[in-house]
Amino acid sequence: MECVMKKNEKALTVAFTGGGGKTSLILGLAEKFSGQGKRVIVTTTTHMAWEPEHPFAEAEDVSGACRLIEQYGYVIAAHHKAGQPKISGPEKEILEKLPGFCDLLLVEADGSRRRPLKVPAVHEPVIPSFADMVVGVIGLDCIGKKICDTAHRPDDMAGFLGKRTDEPVTWMDVWKIIRSEAGLQKGVDGRRFLAYLNKADTLEDPGMAEKLMAQGREAGIMVICGSLQRSVNNWNRKEEER
Repeated sequence: MECVMKKNEKALTVAFTGGGGKTSLILGLAEKFSGQGKRVIVTTTTHMAWEPEHPFAEAEDVSGACRLIEQYGYVIAAHHKAGQPKISGPEKEILEKLPGFCDLLLVEADGSRRRPLKVPAVHEPVIPSFADMVVGVIGLDCIGKKICDTAHRPDDMAGFLGKRTDEPVTWMDVWKIIRSEAGLQKGVDGRRFLAYLNKADTLEDPGMAEKLMAQGREAGIMVICGSLQRSVNNWNRKEEER
């Protein structure tokens, strides 16, 4: 991601789509890059889990957000109603102004109800028009489990894969989702794309992760497999190896 940031004269905007793990990945990256001196804003175009332990400002409170960035290096800028478990995204006019106050804007642009696997509905994902990069997320703990137990909207997933909802997910199913413009690449529209496959440490056969990365190399798709913490720490190295 740093390689892309160096090429951008303006703030880099990255949209995160797909299955569960997006919020943890986004916040991990926010802490990582703010620790390197980057000014980072986290927001959403849909809904996102309320994380009270992280610095937060109402999206309209630009001065408050800037103060928190100065203090912590990053801030979550969105809307939150007291007592609610979710935050919601700012209005379009405010969203479009956020890159002017940071070096890196991380946007959760999809919902999955914490399920590891998802194919988007007609209205999804909600990627900002000015986004530079899309990161699609899948949890590899879906492999070997039934579609009905791992997918957001199981009937849609079964239809996409041509399977029944009580059939297990295979690594080939995951690859089909990654490479499809109706799957993880929906809405990418020529932007830089990266597939992040979480929970590789849960695989009974680690060779499945290697197969997915090999498929990515053959197709020219950047695929990272790993645990969330390890992938955040090694993100720059993987980008440089591409």
